[in-house]
Amino acid sequence: MWARWGIVWLAVAALVGFARPGHAETETLRILRPVDLAALPLLIAEHEKLIEKAAQKAGINALTIKWSAPGKTGPLDALAAGQADFVAAEIVPFLIGTEASADKMPPVRALAALAQRPYVLVTRNAAVKTIRDFKDNDRIAVPSVKNSGPAVLLEMAAAQEWGPDKYAKLDPLTVARSDEAATEAVESGKGDIASHFSRSPYSDDELADSKIHRVMDSFDIAGPHSATLLVTTTRFHDAHPSICAALLGALTEADQLIKSSPGHAAEIYVGTEKDHDIALEDLSDMIGDPDLAYSTAPAGIMRLAEFMQRIGRLKHPPASWKDVFLPEAHDLAGN
Repeated sequence: MWARWGIVWLAVAALVGFARPGHAETETLRILRPVDLAALPLLIAEHEKLIEKAAQKAGINALTIKWSAPGKTGPLDALAAGQADFVAAEIVPFLIGTEASADKMPPVRALAALAQRPYVLVTRNAAVKTIRDFKDNDRIAVPSVKNSGPAVLLEMAAAQEWGPDKYAKLDPLTVARSDEAATEAVESGKGDIASHFSRSPYSDDELADSKIHRVMDSFDIAGPHSATLLVTTTRFHDAHPSICAALLGALTEADQLIKSSPGHAAEIYVGTEKDHDIALEDLSDMIGDPDLAYSTAPAGIMRLAEFMQRIGRLKHPPASWKDVFLPEAHDLAGN
């Protein structure tokens, strides 16, 4: 993981060189975002053209935005390869990426948080009520073993349950699966994967099955934390500061729309995500849940970073969350 990141960022440095970037504003902004609730503010901004409107107010009159969904390449890899200007990234991969790019060109930084939503551990194994009930033959699906949010938070749960030195106790039970594949496996009841640590709407879809129940969620373990961050490079930021400021303003406006009109936000999401299986009313309730905040202010960054240092996942954690965020975010009430 470390070697791959180093090679990617050195390759980008070689391609772009070390010349000082120009400061003319770009005409095309490329944003890579998933179509899920953790990136809802971006979906709102896209539908309502909030970024274009904010840019126009800042004197950028010809901004075109190219929106795309992640492919086989991870979002941070796509950013490193120059395939996008901004990407939606989860906290754990982001923290690993900031450390991997620390001495490379260009470093990655977050502009804002997108959402505070927990990962939910569900299972169809009726014998599992808490994580202590998992046996050696159980399998828990996570997006990536060791280096994903669910994997690290499962380790944090193990450390709290069995002691700091036992953080890896459940690691042998984890298997890497996409959320879609894991949901299908858990709901089908076929194969050896009966548990899944993921986020809404996957966990909501799974819990709609009466044979599947909740074991815990990541807020139980780490308190409220951001699920997804909007990330770019310092090179892009330094070359296009007005666009970054406009984008942050657009996200703030999107958050306000979600809070004041969760039903309208749900309609926008439904219009974007064609394959959803959730009723509009239920989706509106999920979006309006007061415990699941949409905010540009980051939450839980330092708590996760400090734990990742203790278990050796980070060598040099940030001294403050502001160290891994762009200056525009520093006035936010983050932690």
